[in-house]
Amino acid sequence: MGVISDAIDSLQEWCENLFKDGIKSQFDSISDLMTETFHKTTEDGGLISTFLTGHPASFSGSASGGTTIWSTIEIFCNNVVVPIGGFILVIILLNDLIQTVIRGNNFKDFDDSIFIKWIIKALCGVILVSNVFYIASALFSFGTDACANGITTLFGTGDFLSTDLALKKSALNSLGLGELITVWFISLIVHLGVMIMMVAIVIVLASRIIEIFMYLGVAPIPMAAMLDSGEWSGIGKNWIKQLLALSFQGFFIIIALGIFKTLFSNAIASLNSSTDGIILQMAMLLGYTVALIFTVLRTGAVSKSIFNAH
Repeated sequence: MGVISDAIDSLQEWCENLFKDGIKSQFDSISDLMTETFHKTTEDGGLISTFLTGHPASFSGSASGGTTIWSTIEIFCNNVVVPIGGFILVIILLNDLIQTVIRGNNFKDFDDSIFIKWIIKALCGVILVSNVFYIASALFSFGTDACANGITTLFGTGDFLSTDLALKKSALNSLGLGELITVWFISLIVHLGVMIMMVAIVIVLASRIIEIFMYLGVAPIPMAAMLDSGEWSGIGKNWIKQLLALSFQGFFIIIALGIFKTLFSNAIASLNSSTDGIILQMAMLLGYTVALIFTVLRTGAVSKSIFNAH
């Protein structure tokens, strides 16, 4: 009986160590995944840096280079959309001239200076409409700079979880085999949730950059409409708000990721320092991951709400 009992104890100990190693391996993998995602530069292929810190002119959708989308959109905008914007500008300027002339009490209070003002407005309109693609991209660079500074400040250098905050195998010593299986299963779900979170981030970032190029591609039309002194000016104003909202959406994504990093690190520290409530801490980690997924998906709505874009 003693031999059988020792064999059972040895098997149980081996299973416990197996699940402890599995749990620690899951969190080490999560930390490595986060580090690879957040801390690499654009040249090295970092996901966040590639989509958020680079100017649209350098974006190709590939970490190793390739043909940029900028040249395609630039040709489309200058050859197709600028003439449309120019036509709209002509209609707006002619209507503005007519309204300005007849506004002066049916020509009784006629002022010659209105023609000078109209010519200046027309010249400014032509310059803006023909160069708005580059003006808009410069406006977008404000958000790009904010994202770059945010990544440097929140993630900087080093691993996503420091060595001191990595999950320690000794923190699981108080758990029995059944509890270890439960914790391992939860850690597997957390790992899967982090991978789903990465997919959600890629979807948001990819759709965001595509939407940005769409706004840049039709830039001459809303810019021409904004020069109108009537209701059409709201089109251009809302276009600028939308562009700013898209620009700073990346900044809010970085803030959400920074909050998640702090919550994740604190949860790991609690797991290492406490001898009970480990399953609860694991459940909280899973909850934080799911919450971040929904938060990242809502960053567009948050940014538009702040800039009052609709």
